[in-house]
Amino acid sequence: MTNWLKILNHPLFNMGFFLVARQLTKFFDLESPQYLTFLRGLYLSSQLAIILLSFYLISIIRKKNDTTILRYVEPGSQQWDGTESTDKLVNTNNMDYDVEEVKKQMKQSFTGVAIVAFLHLKFGYVQPLVMQSILGFKTFFTTKEARIHFFNGRTTTGELRRPFRVESPFNMMGEKRQPKTDKGSIKRAEKALKAQ
Repeated sequence: MTNWLKILNHPLFNMGFFLVARQLTKFFDLESPQYLTFLRGLYLSSQLAIILLSFYLISIIRKKNDTTILRYVEPGSQQWDGTESTDKLVNTNNMDYDVEEVKKQMKQSFTGVAIVAFLHLKFGYVQPLVMQSILGFKTFFTTKEARIHFFNGRTTTGELRRPFRVESPFNMMGEKRQPKTDKGSIKRAEKALKAQ
């Protein structure tokens, strides 16, 4: 699974997929009504399938009922004026954490649907319908929650260990913005919470 995951998440795979799909779609007149109706239906059905898969994933997570305690310190966010808010101590369990992560992914999916709908309806672009009909499934099945609960990924070490590292494009997210699980950070956050 790891080798396929590295290939699927590699930036060159996404770029290559886009270029190949772009060349293949040039053979079809995607603007014609017969293709356009089919592509709209394909896009909407794929997004509906991804939403249903997300709800199914939530039901699997709840059925497993992993109530192992999960304590970590969520780093404070940077405000618009450059100041930083205080770190927040989070006490939860694995089930609640995974459900929240799936809900975050669903919100991102809805944002993507809104953007693609805007591009298609306002500017008439058809390519995003084709791309997101396929890439939506790739995105869903490579999420950490899907890898844990669908493909039985190991959560004791590596990138599937909870709390998940915050990923950013080009690895620009520093260690300071990552959740902390060490005892020293948790004790400092507890002391700060008591002092308030």
